[in-house]
Amino acid sequence: MASYNVRALGIYNEYLDYISDTILVEDGVIKRFGSASYAKDVYVDGHVVPAFVDAHLHITWLGLALNGVDLSGVRSPEDLARKLSLAPAGIAYGRGWDQERFEERGTLPTRKLLDRYIPDKPAIAVRVCGHLAVLNTMALELTRIYEVFPDLVDKETGIVREDAVYRAVESILGKIDVTKIVKDAVMEIKRHGVAGVSSMSCPVSEAQALARLDSVGELVIRVACYPRKQHLAEALEALGDARNAAVVGVKDFADGSLGARTAYLSEEYNDEPGNRGLLLLTKRDIMRLADGVVNRGFKLAIHAIGDAALSEVIEAYQEIGIGGDGRIEHASVAPPSLIRELAVLGSHVVVQPRFRVSDWWIEDRLGKERVRWAYPFKTMVDAGVRIAFSTDSPVETINPIETIMAAESRCSQPTCRAEEALTRRESIYYYTRASALASGGPVAELGTIQSGKPAMLIWFDEDPKTARKLGIPKWVKVASSLPG
Repeated sequence: MASYNVRALGIYNEYLDYISDTILVEDGVIKRFGSASYAKDVYVDGHVVPAFVDAHLHITWLGLALNGVDLSGVRSPEDLARKLSLAPAGIAYGRGWDQERFEERGTLPTRKLLDRYIPDKPAIAVRVCGHLAVLNTMALELTRIYEVFPDLVDKETGIVREDAVYRAVESILGKIDVTKIVKDAVMEIKRHGVAGVSSMSCPVSEAQALARLDSVGELVIRVACYPRKQHLAEALEALGDARNAAVVGVKDFADGSLGARTAYLSEEYNDEPGNRGLLLLTKRDIMRLADGVVNRGFKLAIHAIGDAALSEVIEAYQEIGIGGDGRIEHASVAPPSLIRELAVLGSHVVVQPRFRVSDWWIEDRLGKERVRWAYPFKTMVDAGVRIAFSTDSPVETINPIETIMAAESRCSQPTCRAEEALTRRESIYYYTRASALASGGPVAELGTIQSGKPAMLIWFDEDPKTARKLGIPKWVKVASSLPG
């Protein structure tokens, strides 16, 4: 039996309450507060907290981003095409561009531009939000997504939206080593002090890769997979014997993103009159989707960024009676009336605080009045909404410290309002225990320091209760319930 006395300057629970300066860990499990004479002493010159849990990210997409071309710094469509042309692989894949940061703001790249720079292999350039991409001619012909999603694909420009983006990316997974990119993503997640995640829109190839990693002791985090409903049976089969990963629920989209102007709003976009976005699932669609999901014990997680899409999800959940077992992803634009309904509903609302930073153009989209409804985290908390934190990585950096700073409104964007700032105590809780409960499955035990729970512990040089900014978290080096 591997036994350790973890001794630190202070050990805090998920509420940042001091609980001890010593805990006993045996075989990767917290046994009690205090020490044992037979255990090895492990000294930590800092302050211990539960490891973070990210309740919404995309493992495969993060792995692709780590292995693809980073387009976050490009400042023009031509700059994008030029940089993407340097991709060494048989497929030119890149992600991270934002037309709002281009020198000619709002100008989209095109198929013909990519063809000029990349004529000899498929090329896919995904916008930072993941809801819009541009493909060259070879990629369009390889994927033939215009046959499946004619309303979401513009063959002339090569611009694709929503499900067409996901299908285009899935089509290239069969041509690359998915296990490698999944492992790369998992290691990057663990490196940042994150012990468990919800992997959303988890493709079957990802589930298979997670099972392979788990079988050889290389899955060093816990994963709750949320595939699309049409992939549920295959994902379940793939993860049937895995210990550290499981299918927990089903994920789908009620709308798109604000960046792509496909989030579904109750009023038209301030900077695009006549456009309210795309409603991808109505209330009735969500209720039909729930059949065969909720009654089988799986969670339902619906993406809703715009307020009109959020209203559809709330009404559907009310009729289903899903309550605390449901999840709503993002709820980015939430007026007071919908916040009150969310509180009564009791479903988990999984938010991304760092959207406050990257959506610096949001006032253009919503106007001065509606921007007050964007990312109102403190109002949600005060109303009793059950929020949980996430990054939506690779949309945002996986770094938890950046998320915490944004949650505390330590940024200059219009949505970083002082009255909507959360406290450090709140931020740690929503990034640990609340996110573990929202995730469910093998992740549900994480995010806490209690007897009988896994010893997934990180520590900071600074006191997390009082430090204005935290440094990089470090892992407490004891034999945990996970390999690695």
